[in-house]
Amino acid sequence: MRLARYFPVFALGLALAACGHGNAPAGDAVNTQAQEATPSPQPPAPDPSAVAQANAARPLQVSDLDAYAKGMDKEIELRKEASDKATRAKAAKDQQAEVMAIVEMTSAEIESAGARAAGMDAARYAFVKHAVDRVLGSVWMSKAMGKMEGGAQMQQKVGDPYAGLDADVASALKAREGELGKLREDNMAILANAQNL
Repeated sequence: MRLARYFPVFALGLALAACGHGNAPAGDAVNTQAQEATPSPQPPAPDPSAVAQANAARPLQVSDLDAYAKGMDKEIELRKEASDKATRAKAAKDQQAEVMAIVEMTSAEIESAGARAAGMDAARYAFVKHAVDRVLGSVWMSKAMGKMEGGAQMQQKVGDPYAGLDADVASALKAREGELGKLREDNMAILANAQNL
Protein backbone atom coordinates (compact mmCIF):
# COMPACT_ATOMS: atom_id res chain seq x y z
CA MET A 1 0.00 0.00 0.00
CA ARG A 2 2.83 2.38 0.76
CA LEU A 3 4.41 1.76 -2.67
CA ALA A 4 1.12 2.49 -4.38
CA ARG A 5 1.08 5.88 -2.68
CA TYR A 6 4.34 6.90 -4.44
CA PHE A 7 3.57 5.34 -7.82
CA PRO A 8 2.03 8.51 -9.39
CA VAL A 9 5.15 10.51 -8.50
CA PHE A 10 7.39 7.83 -9.95
CA ALA A 11 5.34 7.70 -13.15
CA LEU A 12 5.50 11.49 -13.50
CA GLY A 13 9.28 11.39 -13.20
CA LEU A 14 9.53 8.79 -15.95
CA ALA A 15 7.28 10.83 -18.21
CA LEU A 16 9.39 13.97 -17.76
CA ALA A 17 12.58 12.05 -18.45
CA ALA A 18 11.08 10.59 -21.61
CA CYS A 19 10.11 14.05 -22.88
CA GLY A 20 13.66 15.33 -22.50
CA HIS A 21 15.44 12.24 -23.87
CA GLY A 22 17.40 12.85 -27.11
CA ASN A 23 16.69 16.59 -27.31
CA ALA A 24 19.57 19.11 -27.44
CA PRO A 25 19.62 21.85 -24.84
CA ALA A 26 17.86 25.06 -25.83
CA GLY A 27 21.16 26.92 -26.00
CA ASP A 28 22.56 24.44 -28.54
CA ALA A 29 19.50 24.88 -30.74
CA VAL A 30 20.00 28.65 -30.78
CA ASN A 31 23.68 28.25 -31.66
CA THR A 32 22.84 25.87 -34.51
CA GLN A 33 20.32 28.32 -35.96
CA ALA A 34 22.84 31.16 -35.69
CA GLN A 35 25.47 29.11 -37.53
CA GLU A 36 23.01 28.27 -40.30
CA ALA A 37 22.06 31.94 -40.64
CA THR A 38 25.69 33.13 -40.83
CA PRO A 39 26.71 33.56 -44.51
CA SER A 40 29.82 31.74 -45.69
CA PRO A 41 32.86 33.99 -46.20
CA GLN A 42 33.25 35.37 -49.73
CA PRO A 43 36.57 35.13 -51.59
CA PRO A 44 38.51 38.41 -51.67
CA ALA A 45 37.91 40.64 -54.69
CA PRO A 46 40.80 40.69 -57.19
CA ASP A 47 43.22 43.59 -56.89
CA PRO A 48 42.41 45.98 -59.79
CA SER A 49 46.05 47.00 -60.15
CA ALA A 50 47.12 43.35 -60.41
CA VAL A 51 44.45 42.69 -63.03
CA ALA A 52 45.55 45.74 -65.04
CA GLN A 53 49.20 44.69 -64.82
CA ALA A 54 48.40 41.17 -65.97
CA ASN A 55 46.38 42.54 -68.89
CA ALA A 56 49.18 44.91 -69.90
CA ALA A 57 51.76 42.13 -69.98
CA ARG A 58 49.72 39.67 -72.06
CA PRO A 59 51.79 38.21 -74.91
CA LEU A 60 51.55 40.00 -78.24
CA GLN A 61 48.47 39.23 -80.32
CA VAL A 62 48.08 39.65 -84.08
CA SER A 63 45.51 42.40 -83.43
CA ASP A 64 48.15 44.34 -81.49
CA LEU A 65 49.97 45.07 -84.74
CA ASP A 66 47.05 47.14 -86.03
CA ALA A 67 46.94 48.95 -82.70
CA TYR A 68 50.68 49.64 -82.93
CA ALA A 69 50.26 51.12 -86.42
CA LYS A 70 47.36 53.36 -85.37
CA GLY A 71 49.18 54.55 -82.27
CA MET A 72 52.41 55.29 -84.11
CA ASP A 73 50.56 57.13 -86.88
CA LYS A 74 49.06 59.41 -84.24
CA GLU A 75 52.36 59.94 -82.45
CA ILE A 76 54.12 60.81 -85.71
CA GLU A 77 51.34 63.23 -86.66
CA LEU A 78 51.57 65.09 -83.35
CA ARG A 79 55.37 65.08 -83.28
CA LYS A 80 55.52 66.49 -86.80
CA GLU A 81 53.18 69.30 -85.76
CA ALA A 82 55.37 70.08 -82.76
CA SER A 83 58.51 69.85 -84.89
CA ASP A 84 57.07 72.34 -87.37
CA LYS A 85 56.28 74.70 -84.49
CA ALA A 86 59.85 74.42 -83.26
CA THR A 87 61.24 75.11 -86.74
CA ARG A 88 59.08 78.21 -87.16
CA ALA A 89 59.97 79.44 -83.69
CA LYS A 90 63.67 78.97 -84.39
CA ALA A 91 63.36 80.91 -87.65
CA ALA A 92 61.59 83.70 -85.76
CA LYS A 93 64.27 83.54 -83.05
CA ASP A 94 61.56 82.90 -80.47
CA GLN A 95 63.57 80.76 -78.09
CA GLN A 96 60.79 80.29 -75.56
CA ALA A 97 58.33 79.04 -78.19
CA GLU A 98 61.02 76.79 -79.64
CA VAL A 99 61.73 75.19 -76.26
CA MET A 100 58.02 74.69 -75.60
CA ALA A 101 57.58 72.99 -78.98
CA ILE A 102 60.52 70.66 -78.34
CA VAL A 103 59.10 69.76 -74.93
CA GLU A 104 55.76 69.07 -76.63
CA MET A 105 57.46 66.65 -79.03
CA THR A 106 58.69 64.50 -76.18
CA SER A 107 55.74 64.89 -73.81
CA ALA A 108 53.89 61.97 -72.27
CA GLU A 109 50.68 63.38 -73.74
CA ILE A 110 51.78 62.30 -77.21
CA GLU A 111 52.11 58.70 -76.06
CA SER A 112 48.75 58.99 -74.32
CA ALA A 113 47.23 60.17 -77.60
CA GLY A 114 48.87 57.22 -79.32
CA ALA A 115 47.33 54.85 -76.78
CA ARG A 116 43.89 56.36 -77.35
CA ALA A 117 44.27 56.04 -81.11
CA ALA A 118 45.31 52.42 -80.63
CA GLY A 119 42.26 51.77 -78.44
CA MET A 120 44.41 50.66 -75.51
CA ASP A 121 45.17 51.79 -72.00
CA ALA A 122 48.56 53.40 -71.50
CA ALA A 123 50.19 50.36 -69.89
CA ARG A 124 49.16 47.92 -72.61
CA TYR A 125 50.14 50.35 -75.36
CA ALA A 126 53.57 50.85 -73.80
CA PHE A 127 54.03 47.07 -73.61
CA VAL A 128 53.00 46.56 -77.24
CA LYS A 129 55.23 49.40 -78.45
CA HIS A 130 58.22 48.06 -76.56
CA ALA A 131 57.65 44.49 -77.77
CA VAL A 132 57.21 45.44 -81.44
CA ASP A 133 60.05 47.97 -81.38
CA ARG A 134 62.36 45.36 -79.84
CA VAL A 135 61.69 42.93 -82.68
CA LEU A 136 61.93 45.58 -85.40
CA GLY A 137 65.12 46.94 -83.87
CA SER A 138 66.64 43.46 -83.84
CA VAL A 139 65.61 42.94 -87.47
CA TRP A 140 67.25 46.23 -88.46
CA MET A 141 70.43 45.33 -86.58
CA SER A 142 70.54 41.87 -88.12
CA LYS A 143 70.25 43.31 -91.62
CA ALA A 144 72.97 45.85 -90.89
CA MET A 145 75.24 43.09 -89.63
CA GLY A 146 74.59 41.09 -92.77
CA LYS A 147 76.25 43.84 -94.79
CA MET A 148 79.41 43.73 -92.70
CA GLU A 149 82.39 41.46 -93.09
CA GLY A 150 81.79 38.42 -90.93
CA GLY A 151 78.22 39.54 -90.52
CA ALA A 152 76.78 36.03 -90.82
CA GLN A 153 78.54 34.96 -87.65
CA MET A 154 77.37 38.08 -85.86
CA GLN A 155 73.80 37.40 -86.97
CA GLN A 156 73.99 33.92 -85.51
CA LYS A 157 75.08 35.35 -82.18
CA VAL A 158 72.20 37.82 -82.18
CA GLY A 159 69.72 35.05 -82.97
CA ASP A 160 66.26 35.10 -84.49
CA PRO A 161 64.53 38.45 -83.81
CA TYR A 162 61.16 36.68 -83.84
CA ALA A 163 62.10 34.04 -81.29
CA GLY A 164 59.67 33.82 -78.41
CA LEU A 165 56.66 35.10 -80.34
CA ASP A 166 53.64 32.95 -81.09
CA ALA A 167 53.88 31.52 -84.59
CA ASP A 168 50.89 33.48 -85.91
CA VAL A 169 52.21 36.74 -84.44
CA ALA A 170 55.70 36.15 -85.85
CA SER A 171 54.23 35.43 -89.29
CA ALA A 172 52.03 38.55 -89.22
CA LEU A 173 54.88 40.76 -88.02
CA LYS A 174 57.22 39.46 -90.71
CA ALA A 175 54.57 40.25 -93.33
CA ARG A 176 54.30 43.84 -92.04
CA GLU A 177 57.96 44.29 -91.22
CA GLY A 178 58.53 46.98 -93.84
CA GLU A 179 55.39 48.97 -93.00
CA LEU A 180 55.81 48.92 -89.23
CA GLY A 181 59.58 49.32 -89.46
CA LYS A 182 59.11 52.57 -91.40
CA LEU A 183 56.75 53.92 -88.74
CA ARG A 184 59.34 53.18 -86.09
CA GLU A 185 62.11 54.83 -88.12
CA ASP A 186 60.01 57.91 -88.91
CA ASN A 187 59.17 58.38 -85.25
CA MET A 188 62.80 58.02 -84.24
CA ALA A 189 63.89 60.45 -86.96
CA ILE A 190 61.58 63.18 -85.67
CA LEU A 191 62.89 62.74 -82.14
CA ALA A 192 66.48 62.77 -83.39
CA ASN A 193 65.79 65.94 -85.36
CA ALA A 194 64.57 67.63 -82.18
CA GLN A 195 68.11 67.39 -80.83
CA ASN A 196 69.43 69.29 -83.84
CA LEU A 197 67.00 72.20 -83.66
